[in-house]
Amino acid sequence: MDLAELIVVEMRAVDDWVSVAAALGVMGTSSFVAGRDAVRRVLECVDTSDRLRLGRVSSRFEEISKPLPITALLESIFGEDDAGDRVAVMMGLFIDEVRSADE
Repeated sequence: MDLAELIVVEMRAVDDWVSVAAALGVMGTSSFVAGRDAVRRVLECVDTSDRLRLGRVSSRFEEISKPLPITALLESIFGEDDAGDRVAVMMGLFIDEVRSADE
């Protein structure tokens, strides 16, 4: 299974959006030790997928338009010195499955 499919399977298992931190988990990587390359892989997967979208949640899901600002997102995450703060930023970025109008 490719990463996009693993993320979709995880979303269906929890019946909800998954964070970038959770997506790292499906790759077998802890978000506390994940490096730029692992996080970039998740972001690039979402960016190139027709099935996935990335966003933030305040009162509702607010999609981040594609092409994703991957470099800026990585800087936001890895601009934090503390691993817990990096995880918090990753947990604030949610992946959702794109639904067709028929669903």
